[in-house]
Amino acid sequence: MTVIAIVADPSNTNAAALKGLLPELEAAGAEILLGNDLASFQASSNLGEVEAVVLAVFAGGSPAVLKELWPLCPKVRWVHSMAAGVDTLAPVMRELPRGTEVPVTNAKGAFSRSLGEYAIAAMLHFNKQVTRLQSNRLEKKWEKFVMSELHGMTVGFVGFGDIAQTTARMCKVFGMKIVANRNSKGSGDELADEVYYSSENPSAVTEVFKKSDFVVCSLPGGEKTYHACGAEQFEAMKSTGIFISMGRGTCVDEVALAKALKSGSIAGAALDVFETEPLPKESPLWECSNTLLSSHNADLTETYMKQTWDIFVAKYKSFVDPSFKGFDDVVDLNKGY
Repeated sequence: MTVIAIVADPSNTNAAALKGLLPELEAAGAEILLGNDLASFQASSNLGEVEAVVLAVFAGGSPAVLKELWPLCPKVRWVHSMAAGVDTLAPVMRELPRGTEVPVTNAKGAFSRSLGEYAIAAMLHFNKQVTRLQSNRLEKKWEKFVMSELHGMTVGFVGFGDIAQTTARMCKVFGMKIVANRNSKGSGDELADEVYYSSENPSAVTEVFKKSDFVVCSLPGGEKTYHACGAEQFEAMKSTGIFISMGRGTCVDEVALAKALKSGSIAGAALDVFETEPLPKESPLWECSNTLLSSHNADLTETYMKQTWDIFVAKYKSFVDPSFKGFDDVVDLNKGY
């Protein structure tokens, strides 16, 4: 029997839904310990037998709990994040004894489709001038105006991982040109018409902003990506350009973005993630009429829980297989993805 510690707040609404999925894992031969503080886990006599730790931040799970659990769980051989982003988990793992040796996996791919749809919806929102259409309805105003097509336009990606590549495939259906910025060469580069590598050119990200009609940022959080999209990048954008953020809010300098939006130096922005969440009422972004704001819920679909759960279960079955020799897709704790 494999003992798994799931870090989640039992009182959280999402944790309640998560608990409903546990019988599947238990039927597969796992013993589940669930809690969000050391005392909860110490109530089990099998704490020292834990081989895998699962962090469910969306269910209130605190990465800090791993620090307390770690000395009491010497047999841990795997840590999994049920979120795609590991920006809060990676720093903790780097500080733990053996933390950089234990494989860390995440829910990569679970939410890429829904986020891709969000990006397309945002592009169409501005491209078809939905706000103008709504205003005309309220004013009972019959106005024929020219609507642009996405076809032939350029979408630039800042970060070109699974989310960006899934979105890029959708964009290609619309006949859009794809340009991308990533740190170094990697799988999926062939999806883009042009790729700019930051490891080869420090101004690569700015080049993508300069060339694109739409810029989609899906960068992971962390020190290396902090405010990667700032004043220099927004100043490089076309005046008709639209910025879309759906990775981590810390990657965007919101003060610089608000300034660009209010001055009209860029046409608009669609933002699903923010540096501070919930977005403070005093944030200047609320005052920008040329924005589409969502509450970090672009990936919160009806199947959200099942999607991330299925990825975890598949990895678990691989983990307990006698022929298991390691995961194919582990998180690089230094890169944060």
